[in-house]
Amino acid sequence: MAQESAVQYEPVAEIGGGAYGTVYKARDKDSGQFVALKSVRVQTNQDGLPLSTVREVALLKRLEQFDHPNIV
Repeated sequence: MAQESAVQYEPVAEIGGGAYGTVYKARDKDSGQFVALKSVRVQTNQDGLPLSTVREVALLKRLEQFDHPNIV
C-alpha cells in the first residue's frame, strides 16, 4: 500500500511490532471496517538498504496480487 493510501485509515491501537515495523489496528474512514495496518520501518546505511529490508518489502509487494477483501 502506498503511503498516500494510508491516510484512508485511522490507527486505533498498536497490535505489535518487530524488526521491520509496527502493526496497528486501524479503521477504514470510508467503510468503518477494522483492518491491520503495517507501518514498515526502513533504515538506510552508507551501503544502502539492508537485504533483509529489501526482502520484507518484496514480500509485502507480492500480497498485492491477491484479490482478497482483507488485503489492501
